Amino acid sequence: MESKHYWFSDNATRSILPKDDGKYLYWVTGINDELPIIMSSNMPYEEPLTYAQIIQEAVIASPFKTFLRAKRNSSTVTYNYQEFYSQSLQFSVSLICLGIAQRQAINIIGFNSPEWIIAFSGAILANCVPVGVYTTSGSENCLYIAEHSEAELVVVENESHLKKYLHIWDKLPKVKGIVVFAPKTDLKEYKGERPVFSWEEFMNLGSDVDPQEIENRINSIRATQAVTIVYTSGTTGPPKGVLLSHDNYIFAAKRTLEKYRTSGTDEQFFSYLPYSHVAAQCFDFFTVILAKGCVNFPDESALQTGIGPALKEYRPTFFWGVPRIYEKIEESIKRMIAASTPSQKKMIAWAREIGLKSMLLLFEKKPLPHNYHIANSLFFQPLKEALGFERCKTFLFGAAPLGKVTLEFFLSVGIPLTNLFGMSEAASPLMMNTIYECSVWSVGKPLRGCEAKIVNSKGEKLPCGEIGEIVYKGRNRFLGYLKNEKSTRETIDSQGFLHSGDEGFMDRDGFFTITGRIKELIITAGGENIPPVLIEDEIKSLCKIANSVLCVGDAKKYLALLLTLKRVPNSDGSLSENLTPEVISILKSFGSPASENKTAMECPLVHKYIQHAIDHYNKHAVSRVHQIKKWAFLPQEFSVAGGDLTPTMKLKRSVVHKKNKAIIDKLYEDPHI
Repeated sequence: MESKHYWFSDNATRSILPKDDGKYLYWVTGINDELPIIMSSNMPYEEPLTYAQIIQEAVIASPFKTFLRAKRNSSTVTYNYQEFYSQSLQFSVSLICLGIAQRQAINIIGFNSPEWIIAFSGAILANCVPVGVYTTSGSENCLYIAEHSEAELVVVENESHLKKYLHIWDKLPKVKGIVVFAPKTDLKEYKGERPVFSWEEFMNLGSDVDPQEIENRINSIRATQAVTIVYTSGTTGPPKGVLLSHDNYIFAAKRTLEKYRTSGTDEQFFSYLPYSHVAAQCFDFFTVILAKGCVNFPDESALQTGIGPALKEYRPTFFWGVPRIYEKIEESIKRMIAASTPSQKKMIAWAREIGLKSMLLLFEKKPLPHNYHIANSLFFQPLKEALGFERCKTFLFGAAPLGKVTLEFFLSVGIPLTNLFGMSEAASPLMMNTIYECSVWSVGKPLRGCEAKIVNSKGEKLPCGEIGEIVYKGRNRFLGYLKNEKSTRETIDSQGFLHSGDEGFMDRDGFFTITGRIKELIITAGGENIPPVLIEDEIKSLCKIANSVLCVGDAKKYLALLLTLKRVPNSDGSLSENLTPEVISILKSFGSPASENKTAMECPLVHKYIQHAIDHYNKHAVSRVHQIKKWAFLPQEFSVAGGDLTPTMKLKRSVVHKKNKAIIDKLYEDPHI
């Protein structure tokens, strides 16, 4: 076996052979465990760093540069790097004062805010382990994560989250207190035998702590230990605790800046994706600090009412979103276009044709058409200014598949949207497309210094073009699952490769394309393995009025579809009964008078339009078993609140199947099909 170099916390670089079972070399499962860092032979030596080192370096380099900016009651609150670091240290000494020992977990739940990052940062500087909890979690899930991580302190945003923990506090004997960072009352009614602190009360606890104690804790931090635990969203079972090290995140953040050629002169990040999610942590906690950039927080209500006003105020230079966010932006752009005059619509159609062609040429490093600059001046740049994107150089999407129609739409309006493929188990990014190196329909190439390949069910490497599982290894690969050796062994193989669970292929240029999730494959009654995502994407491209499309057929004789129609959102983010202007326009084009969801679902002409789209798909389907035999409307759209989607908008197929069992069963009642 080839000998490789590994870095340990004593700063020694050793040449050793892995143990037979891979443990301690390729994975660990304890919060106190250290995992040696594998130094890649195809990348120059890069010293492992800790979070404490990169934030201290940022404070020295840019002490008075704004790091955090938030809206509070119509006014703006800011923290520069020096102020942020000082507040983080204050949080650390309060932890020590409360008797929180090193390497103990701190649970944090709430909407993104300066206090969230300060709590996260302060916990790390005290050599504790911060753990984010999704705001959508109920008491049961809060209990599970607090028990599993053995949390000794809980930090919550407001009374709503506080009540979740008060309800289960008697089951959490290790929790020494709860801190509320944005209470709406004085909290008197919530104080009992165990302390409930306001943010100010907690931050003033540490006045008697010896400064040397915090210095000792900072010096004891190891780049090879877990800096945090990210809990998976639980699409396939109970959440697993992903142990991510300082080096995992910092390596990923450095490669992100390298890939996107981020200058670091005035980088503005826009923070709205939940901080319990790995990508939000990678970008807002590590990447931005390395770039000496600024994190901007919209008002919490923006997630319900729309992030548009906040985007226009902060004008980010770096923007990352899940597909649903981009779909909402697409809908708002289409509403702008629909409100245009006939002559403006004609110009926009001309510009969009040039835009799509130009963005594809940009990715191929070819000269843009001579009339691109005219289209940019007339439409693309004014549109970006209207959206708040005129300074944005990097537009990323990830976490779930984005429909081909939506991606092409953004390219057609001059926005070079590119795909990022990541996992919690890889500190977010595994592969990236950029405007400098892109294959549009792929998920990009692996990060520099990392290795990825396609393997079959036996773990054997497959040649270019053949479909199998994507496996990966590099310095951003996680340490292991907390207290879960079984799942860790199933995910990390004997060679140290992370098995992603994603099915795909690699082309001859080294770009990877995902065809679906292995666990999401539909296995028909005839034993055919069918990836549903590709079918759903194709149907959405053909059926322009469909919003959500779900392919079903597991253990059935044929495939069927469930779908919803595009509707206008209410001010609180819920969907109204009104169809979008785009849908109404399409319905009018074939004679349907429907303008509301219910009437459209009952309209024979709408049924005929959808069936025509399905017939067109069936005509060009890969094989007969890939064809759609029946379809039905769903009464409700998929939502996080309804349990159909994870907080990052991943579809929980098993939940949707269970909720809509009666509708699905009806699609398979005909014995003659």
